Amino acid sequence: MKQMIVPFYKRIWQKPPVVFPWIAVFHVGFLLYLLYDSIVDPVGGLILFQPAIMLLYTIAWLFVCDMKRWAAISYIAITTLNLLLRFALTDTMDKVYFTDTIFPADVLFTFFVMFYFKKFE
Repeated sequence: MKQMIVPFYKRIWQKPPVVFPWIAVFHVGFLLYLLYDSIVDPVGGLILFQPAIMLLYTIAWLFVCDMKRWAAISYIAITTLNLLLRFALTDTMDKVYFTDTIFPADVLFTFFVMFYFKKFE
């Protein structure tokens, strides 16, 4: 019997626990907001790191919704790097640019990932 391949956009809604796709919607929405904010009010400089970091978070989370182990590890690594920068950077302006993208929500989402980690492929 021929096995049907389910498209990615359906897998991220059907495969993971129910909270994961809603967190994906949050990630995509916040990424779109940061992109809109950087286009409407172009400040330039280091503030452009926030949409880039949020893009990394969003891509990783979409693959977390596909229950990929490498994506879970990537999301945990990005969050860990974010927390390390939070404690390592002393200048408050640099801290805001690099670490306050979705803190503390990213830490909470990391706990969800770690709770379901054994179910990832």
